[in-house]
Amino acid sequence: MYLPKSDVYNSLKELNYYVSQTQPPVFEDLPAIIFKVGNNSLNYDLDNNILSQDLDIQIDIWAEDSVTASNVLSQVEKTMRSNLYEMSFSNDVPNIGNLFHIVSRFTKSI
Repeated sequence: MYLPKSDVYNSLKELNYYVSQTQPPVFEDLPAIIFKVGNNSLNYDLDNNILSQDLDIQIDIWAEDSVTASNVLSQVEKTMRSNLYEMSFSNDVPNIGNLFHIVSRFTKSI
């Protein structure tokens, strides 16, 4: 079984932004990338051997303005695609105070 957290973290960290699996109570370093594994399911054959694995990574981007958030999303998409993930969803979340937020999901089957 493949555990993607370390690989996803290290790939996103190469973009030189704040990256974490947990959202801080207050963002002190923006833009920020927060990610979590939303799905990590296994598919088995009749002998109980792993045939494949479905992965779903949620990536939230936080920034001080919409343009920056979108630019970071473009960089994240390119990085994830280089790791064979496909972006399956992306959406602007309504502005909270002075922060802009984009939520996205990336999928991969191995």
